[in-house]
Amino acid sequence: MIEITNKKDCCGCTACQSVCNKEAIEMLPDEEGFLYPHVNKDKCSNCGLCEKVCPIKKRNNTKKEKNYQKLYALRHMDEETLMQSSSGGAFSAIAEYVLSKGGTVVGAIYNSKMQVVHSFAKTYDEFAKMRGSKYSQSNLIGVFSRCKEILRTEKDKPLLFSGTPCQVHGLKTFLVRDYKNLITLDVVCHAVPSPQVFADYVDYVDNYFQDKMVDLQMRYKHSGGWSHHYAYRYAFASGKHSVDPDGIFNWGKVYFSHVINRPSCDTCPYTNYNRVSDFTVADFWDDTKLRPDIYSKKGTSLFIVNTQRGNLILDSIKSKAQVWDITEEESMQPCLANPTVPNIERKYFWKCYKKHGLKYAVKRYCTPTLMNRIRRKIRKTLGLI
Repeated sequence: MIEITNKKDCCGCTACQSVCNKEAIEMLPDEEGFLYPHVNKDKCSNCGLCEKVCPIKKRNNTKKEKNYQKLYALRHMDEETLMQSSSGGAFSAIAEYVLSKGGTVVGAIYNSKMQVVHSFAKTYDEFAKMRGSKYSQSNLIGVFSRCKEILRTEKDKPLLFSGTPCQVHGLKTFLVRDYKNLITLDVVCHAVPSPQVFADYVDYVDNYFQDKMVDLQMRYKHSGGWSHHYAYRYAFASGKHSVDPDGIFNWGKVYFSHVINRPSCDTCPYTNYNRVSDFTVADFWDDTKLRPDIYSKKGTSLFIVNTQRGNLILDSIKSKAQVWDITEEESMQPCLANPTVPNIERKYFWKCYKKHGLKYAVKRYCTPTLMNRIRRKIRKTLGLI
């Protein structure tokens, strides 16, 4: 029976719930909005399957030796695809290959309530909703079981599952055996933030505009190109849209302050070159200017091929993308070396958020004002943080 006594030991992937044939496990949100397994002991048969498929348990018991086969920078050749992608369109290139074979793409979308959930695409229009970064932990309830059903019933068609490394590993441990028609893609993950806080942010935006938000592009390239300074485009049910409006703070201010990350992200065992997927994708920033020949304001992907299956697929997509060989030094970025460091004021943010709401907590803990910096220094000196 799986029991989570330390929240750093659970990534919320739903593998344990998915494998339980007694339906004894329910994924329920905690006070921060993160899902954790809760076991109904009256239904549990103590078979132990839930513990066996836990990706964090498995990962912590394995060596983290480098296993990639090749490192690349990649940029999709179609400009419209490139401009709708967060970086260089690597995910789109793989997804297009899968859809051309009559397969299924599984990835994160916004549902009708602007919640981030994993969904299934059989067409290019359905897949288009999966493009772009969505900085909120995705809900996977029911997804692994449906993936297994498709892999079994459509053996001659590929299924591409994309997600964070722990989500991909959770699917693979749940499936137990390797399916030849399964293709996996993980992102170099910065950490996953609270869905509860994101839901409050959506309400905040709706109230400000007096309109219902139906889409949020968090890496909008059309206004300033691709850079570390993200633009945010808000789309509404009325048909209106707004880019970086002055009256509201963008979601990145909260996310990149690291006060709402899932606790397990603090000790993430996937922040290294030992990858769990066929492909790993990320931004190829090249901040040290080692490869000026590759740079483009339209975006470039870091593209890591980890398996022989990945190599074969890469050969099939080279007609759609520019591909450059790169070195490990050129590929290196913080989350391939260490987990994201949590904000030392995290607990104070949550206390403030619960008492005063999101807008007030963000102003106090996510805005680097002089007063905030002084307050932080005093607390650190007094040993309060």
